[in-house]
Amino acid sequence: MTAGEKIAKLRKEQNLTQEQFAEILKVSRQSVSKWERDDAYPDTEKLIRISKLFDCSLDYLLKDELEQMDVNLEEAKNDAEFDKMRAAVLTYLSFPPIFGWIVGIVSLKYQNSHMRNKTQIGLTIGGMLFSLICTSLMIAGAVLGL
Repeated sequence: MTAGEKIAKLRKEQNLTQEQFAEILKVSRQSVSKWERDDAYPDTEKLIRISKLFDCSLDYLLKDELEQMDVNLEEAKNDAEFDKMRAAVLTYLSFPPIFGWIVGIVSLKYQNSHMRNKTQIGLTIGGMLFSLICTSLMIAGAVLGL
């Protein structure tokens, strides 16, 4: 329901003609007619007087449809849930690359000083490179908003 439709509805509920309503607000009947057709809107002072006269909020007069507001709230809740899930997944995904680097560095230090096995060192470096790729993808995803 538009603001004009609401004004017309409230006026009719009070059994006021456009002319009587116009006299109360000290405007012309044509102004009331334009408001009710949504060709024009009352100024702020008039809106306040209308809300007092009909004992309704300015919110009620100015907002289009309550159902639309409910849909927007539902969409906002769904978006918030999705954002919460996405944050959890990104947080979870951020640990393996960091963990991989820590384990890789510790492993390389141990292997260099104790074992000196080239195959194991190569695998460790490969794992660290894989962690670097994962970290880069994660950062790129965060920057691009994916």
